[in-house]
Amino acid sequence: MGNAGTVNVRSPLRVDFVGMTDYLPACRQFGGSIVNATINKYMYATARPRSDGRIVFSAPDHDDLRVEVEAHDQLDPDGELGLAQEIVRRFDLPSGVDLTTYSQMPGGAGLGSSSTIATCIIAALNALTGWRLTNYEIARLAIDCETVALRTTYGWQDQYSPVTGGGVKYMRYWPEDTREGVEINRIELTQAQLAALQRALVVCYSGISRPAGNILHAVADGFSSGQAQVIDALQGMSEVADRMRLALLEGHLDQLGPMLTQVWELHKRLHPEVSNDTIEDLYRVAISNGASGGRVCGAGGGGTLMFYCPPPADYNVAKALSEAGAQVFDVAIDCTGLLVW
Repeated sequence: MGNAGTVNVRSPLRVDFVGMTDYLPACRQFGGSIVNATINKYMYATARPRSDGRIVFSAPDHDDLRVEVEAHDQLDPDGELGLAQEIVRRFDLPSGVDLTTYSQMPGGAGLGSSSTIATCIIAALNALTGWRLTNYEIARLAIDCETVALRTTYGWQDQYSPVTGGGVKYMRYWPEDTREGVEINRIELTQAQLAALQRALVVCYSGISRPAGNILHAVADGFSSGQAQVIDALQGMSEVADRMRLALLEGHLDQLGPMLTQVWELHKRLHPEVSNDTIEDLYRVAISNGASGGRVCGAGGGGTLMFYCPPPADYNVAKALSEAGAQVFDVAIDCTGLLVW
């Protein structure tokens, strides 16, 4: 192996100011724009070489789940922790490996953990084996492995986001009739602007952990069957992302609140399960206490809500959301991205 020692990886999760617009078939047809930010909530992976040829997967945040595979040729993407098995299967390991992963946030939080863990594992094995995959190659391999192991791939945001550095980013997929591919631009903010953004963002966990699959499948079906409501919503969200990028570049942070609400209203047109009574109640609490706008991160149906709260409303909004039963957590913008050591 290129490195006989232990490899550790830390990869940030993200909040998406504009998401859901990275559905690949739609992007290939008419493009798609994203605005997101990596945050100080992390996914971790540790890889250690073994001399006995066995591959051992451990996920202490999933009831101490442990999966042992006798040899490399027995790895099965249809088995338990199938995505991790598929990723390891792609690497030429001269011996075995111990692979441990865990997330600081619960699954189903809408912060991109399922794809971020894939990039974490790939980055760890990339370092352990001495491969020299580029950041974009890591992201593309993650998408490929998800397609095999999960038999579906919705988008590309969460594979490209952590490996291309931290911060607030504008991400664009160019369709096939131009120059197909992903372009990523970090939106450079001053330290004062970063501090202002971090203070104004109030982020909370709704208490509902809901896999994104049903909503994503419905969006996919809506697009493939040509449902105007779904297609118009995706294109509308991309247009808001383009305007949001300009607002951030010009330093007009207070425009974010109303834009987040525009995105949320478009998001809800994608599928009835995107929102529910719990989410709507928390939304009303935030707005009535001074938030100027907000949305649910990820696919919706539960998970994490994000609000823009012009100071000094941030304190009152956070307090009211906590009293309403949400778990408010401090958020800072991670400006580093994926780290390997």
